[in-house]
Amino acid sequence: MTQRHIAINGYFWDKPTVGVGQYLHGLVGALALFADIKITLYVPADSTRLTAPAGVNVTRLRSPFAGRSKNVQKLMFEQLAIPAAARLDGVDLIHVPYFAPPLSSRIPVVTTIPDLIPLTRPAYRGNLLVRAYTALVRRAASHSVRLITISQAVARQVMEILGRPADAIDVTYLAADPMYQPIANLDSLRAFYDLPEHYIYYVGGHDERKNIPTLLRAYAALPVALRTQYPLILAGRAAGTNARLFPDIDTLITQLGISATVRRIDVSREDNPALYSGAACFVYPSCDEGFGLPPLEAMACGTPVIAARAASIPEVVGTAASLVDPFDVPAWTTALSTVLSDSELRTRLRQAGTTRALEFSYQHTAAATRLSYLRALGLEDSA
Repeated sequence: MTQRHIAINGYFWDKPTVGVGQYLHGLVGALALFADIKITLYVPADSTRLTAPAGVNVTRLRSPFAGRSKNVQKLMFEQLAIPAAARLDGVDLIHVPYFAPPLSSRIPVVTTIPDLIPLTRPAYRGNLLVRAYTALVRRAASHSVRLITISQAVARQVMEILGRPADAIDVTYLAADPMYQPIANLDSLRAFYDLPEHYIYYVGGHDERKNIPTLLRAYAALPVALRTQYPLILAGRAAGTNARLFPDIDTLITQLGISATVRRIDVSREDNPALYSGAACFVYPSCDEGFGLPPLEAMACGTPVIAARAASIPEVVGTAASLVDPFDVPAWTTALSTVLSDSELRTRLRQAGTTRALEFSYQHTAAATRLSYLRALGLEDSA
C-alpha cells in the first residue's frame, strides 16, 4: 500500500471553538484513521495546542514576524512557510482548510472554501488591508488543483463568482461534534445560568448576516402570555463595535418593549449541549451560512429547530426543521407560535431532527476529503 503524505495548514488548530477550528479537529481526527494517508499538521511557532490524534505529526513553523505583526505573521505562514516546509518534507499534497491558499506552490494544493461571505456581503469586506488579503486569496484559489466546499450552496457560488468548473469542486459536509447529544439532568445548569423551566434558545454570532433583529421583531409580536411562558435566551456577544456589521441588539430589545422576557447570556462550549437540550425550540434566523452548524447541533441534542430558508441551511436540516423565509417577520411569529403551542409538532421535530443529525459524521467528511486528495493527485482510480 502506497502512503500519501498530506500537509494540512493548522493555523486554527489551537482555536477549536471557532468554525474552522471545529472543522479542522473533526477532519484530522477522522483522516488519521486512513492507513494510506500520512498527515503532517503545520502550526505557527506560537501555537498553544500541539496534541493531535495518534499518527499525526505536528510541526511548528517559525516566522521572523512572530511577536510583531500578527497579520503579517499569518500571511507569511500561509504564503511562504507552508509551501517551503512541505517541499523540504517531501509532501505529496497541501490541504488548506480555509480560504487562504498560497499564491505559489510547487506542490498541489487543495483548498476548502467554507463560504464566500467577504466577497458577497458588503458589511464583511473590511478595510483596505482586509480587501487586499481577500483579493490575494481569491486569485490564489485559481491555482488550487481542487476546491472543497462544505455545502452545495457554496459550491454554486464558487462556480459563479470564482469561475471554477463543477468538476474541480468537491462538497464535503460537516458534522456536529459527538458532545452534542441529549442531556437529561439539567438542574445544575439551570441553577448556574438561572434558566427558566421553558425557553427559546439562540446561540451563534451577533453579526449582520445572523439576522437577529428579525427574530426579535417576530418574538415581540407574540402574545405577552406566550412570551412570559417562553423567554428568549440569546447566547453569544458581538465580536466588534462596527455598527454596520454588528446591529445594536440591546437598543432594539428596549425599543420593542421585550426586555422582561429576553435574556443575554454567555455560554461555554462545554455547557452548550445542555442549553440546547433544555430548550423548547432552537431558532436560527441566519440569512447566509456556508454550512450552519448550530441547527445540526440542536437537532443532535433532540431540540426542535426553526431556521431560515436561506443559503445552505435547507441542505443541512432537510425536512427535519420548520423553515421560514429569513426576513418575513409575520411568518417567523407564526412559526414560533405554532411550534410552542403544539407539543405533538415539537415531538415530531425532535424525532426527525435526531434522525437527520445522524446522517452527518466526520467519518463521511474524511472519506469525501480523502477522495478529493486522490483526485488532486490523479489517483481517483485507486480509491
